Amino acid sequence: MPSMKSYLKKASVVAVIAALVLVSSMAIVAPLQIANAQGGKQLKIALVTDALFSDGGWGAAAHDAAKLLETKYGYQVAYAESIAIPDIEATLRQYAQDGYDLIIAHGFQWGDPAVKVGKDYPNTKIVVFTGLVSSNNVASIFPMQQEGTFLLGALGAMMTKTGTLAYVGGDQYPNIINIFEGYKQGAKYVKPDIKVIGTYLGDFDNPAKGKEAGLAQINNGADFLFHVADTSGHGVIQAAKEKKVYAFGAVLDQSALAPDTVLTSFVLDMDKAFDQALQMVVQNKFEGKIFKPGIEAGKGATGDGIVYLAPFNQLDSKVPADVKAKLQELTQAVIDKKILVPERIKTTSDISATAKLGDQTYTITGISSGGKINSATINSGKSIKFEFDKAGDIELTLPKSVIDGITVVKAGDKTVEFQEISSSDSASTIKFVLPEGSSSVEISGTTVVPE
Repeated sequence: MPSMKSYLKKASVVAVIAALVLVSSMAIVAPLQIANAQGGKQLKIALVTDALFSDGGWGAAAHDAAKLLETKYGYQVAYAESIAIPDIEATLRQYAQDGYDLIIAHGFQWGDPAVKVGKDYPNTKIVVFTGLVSSNNVASIFPMQQEGTFLLGALGAMMTKTGTLAYVGGDQYPNIINIFEGYKQGAKYVKPDIKVIGTYLGDFDNPAKGKEAGLAQINNGADFLFHVADTSGHGVIQAAKEKKVYAFGAVLDQSALAPDTVLTSFVLDMDKAFDQALQMVVQNKFEGKIFKPGIEAGKGATGDGIVYLAPFNQLDSKVPADVKAKLQELTQAVIDKKILVPERIKTTSDISATAKLGDQTYTITGISSGGKINSATINSGKSIKFEFDKAGDIELTLPKSVIDGITVVKAGDKTVEFQEISSSDSASTIKFVLPEGSSSVEISGTTVVPE
């Protein structure tokens, strides 16, 4: 009969072997699941981009998200970075020709080539991040980044000492314009008379150019700089650091670039976005459409949102408690759609007008797609009439001391659809389109001065 010591030794060996078998089986579960969903073959995935994976922002976030897919599901992703814009179509075509099942095309410029290549390779699924294109086998993810940057603008407006915020963009792509339009809207929501200045570099990989632009904006009074410019943005942050003003980062938490300068960043939860794209293919539920996920309370939160703000990190003590509370309030209001931050892919212009009634003067501000307000006239107790120099998209912020409970907008005898974007104790902001051929609108409400 074996001794108890011998028995325990054998039992330990068996336990170790069983544990190894269990670990091994766990390691192959995910790839087997993917293979089974694909009819027995291993899923082939590629991540391609015109950015650099070492940029500490846009490209780096995509690389990290793809690596997480490797870790989570146990297969290899093919990577291609710094693809020249003229080579985008050829790059997509090569991966499709090589039999890749899913290509994540990372960058707005990949949209049109993706649709073109997709027609020739219907079995390859392409997801453009961020894009505004779609077809049977091409989907785009166009995050509502303006919801996150609305909060950055509001934060800057609450903390600025100079009354001027600034932004620097790599180029005037629609997704980047949308980001900065949200930033401007958030700033003006908190402080309607704030000044927001901006510039576009035409270059995403030139830190010296970014620094030069940042210094120029500081010289023009800005004490908050916000960039969406890849490595050119590193120069913007460096300018802020040298001049001891704050900077906002983009796409990733960029506080590590300058811990005493980067107050926070808007972050894209690419881990979630890439996983969602993968699952569409794995589960044979691919939809060729444009997805527009918005803000989330924090990384990995439930729901489809993929935009959130990074923590203040070591600058936390520099943000007053009342500012933190207001920022949290605004965040929840955006999540709950009590504040709407519209998508704008064209640059807007600030507009304003004054309206007089007796000895009282009222100021109305707003933005437009290019037109200006020629005049504003109050029809006492009934309505306000605005004359514009051209038709187009209009947003007006109307003081409640002038008009409240807006009921109808008319261009001549035609009713114009409008949307209330936001409302506070002091003002309401509405959005509408002034029709072609019209030069004025009349806005009525439940109360209009002097009632």
